[in-house]
Amino acid sequence: MGIMTNIIEGNMPILHFWNKTSILVLFALVLSGIPTASRAEDIGVKKEDSKPVDFQVGSIRNWLFVSFLKDEGDDASTYGAEFENYLTLGGMKIKNISYFEVDRYPRNVPGQPPGNPEPDTVAADGINDLLAGFWFSKKSGHHGKHHFAPGLALQFPTASDSTLGSEKWSMGPSIDYEFSSGRLFAGAIALQLWSFAGNPERKDVSMLMIKPFVYYSITPNWDLTYVPYGVSVYWNKPEGEKVYFPLGGGIQRGIRLGSVQMNLGGQLFKNVVRPTKGTVYDLRFLVELAF
Repeated sequence: MGIMTNIIEGNMPILHFWNKTSILVLFALVLSGIPTASRAEDIGVKKEDSKPVDFQVGSIRNWLFVSFLKDEGDDASTYGAEFENYLTLGGMKIKNISYFEVDRYPRNVPGQPPGNPEPDTVAADGINDLLAGFWFSKKSGHHGKHHFAPGLALQFPTASDSTLGSEKWSMGPSIDYEFSSGRLFAGAIALQLWSFAGNPERKDVSMLMIKPFVYYSITPNWDLTYVPYGVSVYWNKPEGEKVYFPLGGGIQRGIRLGSVQMNLGGQLFKNVVRPTKGTVYDLRFLVELAF
């Protein structure tokens, strides 16, 4: 009932927490043309050409979501921007995903942003740490049902407040796996981060994140979706405080706007395993432009 009450009464202040710095950084990233893609049509079946060097823009994914915390009325609002692009160098294709958030937190939220093992205990508004991944594969127009690409992930200490970031530089290996068959497109991105530099007074980062994604087309324009924030394990936290495991899902509608595909979606997740003061529910909305 708490979730429905917040929705009905409009207590979802997603659009009321950007400070001036957050807005400037957001527009700088958007204007720079960094991109993203999601579905099989957008990711796996790209038209190749003979250029030895080529850059492909996918789409821009905008996430608006509310994290319903354990304490009554203690909800956090987030705008997440996810960008994906492809760079071809000779016979190699490099896929990049970059993700950052503008947050409004009434208190620290364990495990959010990713890799923050010991945040402060105060409220904070602003930008979190930038998370980026790079995956490498052979240049090919079609990979069949299975596509596997090794890579690496990096996290940069870009947070505007110590509560929203780790104050550490982190890096580690990553894997991108995609499966496409008929109406089903699914897979996961897995990454492990370890901090190697940064504020010596902050705890080291050691985090495993698995970001599954499932799209099942029920009609040409409607998909059932399971695209959670991610399954996270924070290795250096106490027992009972290490893991987020979300269950749920939602639906997505595709709209063709000339040469641009717009995807609109909504999902609800419950973290069936979570830290003591972590997020209980996540309500996530998607606005995506795929080029």
